[in-house]
Amino acid sequence: MDGKKILIVDDDKDLLLGLNIRLKAAGYDVIPVSDALSAISKAQRERPDLIILDIGLPGGSGFLVMERLTSLMPVASIPVIVLTARDPHANRERALKAGAVAFLQKPVDNDELLNTVRKTFEGPLEPTAEKEPQGMQRNEETFKKILIVDDDKDLLLGLNIRLKASGYNVILAADALSALSKAQQERPDLIVLDIALPGGDGFLVMNRLKLPQINLNIPVIILTAKDSKVNEERALKAGAAAFLRKPVDNDELIGTIRKALEESDRDVENGQ
Repeated sequence: MDGKKILIVDDDKDLLLGLNIRLKAAGYDVIPVSDALSAISKAQRERPDLIILDIGLPGGSGFLVMERLTSLMPVASIPVIVLTARDPHANRERALKAGAVAFLQKPVDNDELLNTVRKTFEGPLEPTAEKEPQGMQRNEETFKKILIVDDDKDLLLGLNIRLKASGYNVILAADALSALSKAQQERPDLIVLDIALPGGDGFLVMNRLKLPQINLNIPVIILTAKDSKVNEERALKAGAAAFLRKPVDNDELIGTIRKALEESDRDVENGQ
């Protein structure tokens, strides 16, 4: 596995970053690109061992990319995994006929993606431990648990990948009701929360968590595209530990999470 080079082609920046982090954490070299022309150019220049390819791309579809690559002898034999949110009934057979070795549907489970990548390189494998980021020891019991709440499925997947790659246990919810239910069931150490949600906004979620019958004092980081000063002030007054705007830089997100968790731990130690 070490040294295998993977070209990821997707125009969703958050998903692209998330897959980049996850595959690097699993020991692969990664080349991310976001459009059809760059995919063809990078494939010729970098000669990757595998391509993970979306169908909907600026400058041409994933099918066009596969068609062009198969006509270029030096890169014609590179295996392609199609990863897309498009209807599998309409696209799976076409992708496989075009030469894809696998067709995966977004949002894809991390284990399913990594197992498909491994099988492409090495054939069917028994589950194996993933390579952890440098300096991190695998100990599931000590990992902090983070609930991510967002109705954007691709963003949810990207954040899931990013945070797992950074050593956190992750729980996902896509609406206000699920967020409240999972917060009570799972008792996460921190919540990353969007404002605009089906079934109620992020402010409703924060207020409900503080009700006497729930009474969960969980630090909340607001991550939203609703970036007005009014929303920021309202979120901080409601008790949010931080207010971040989409799209968020990975280092900023991870740094904000670590700081919020450290402050929460100190409050617990001080009996607050």
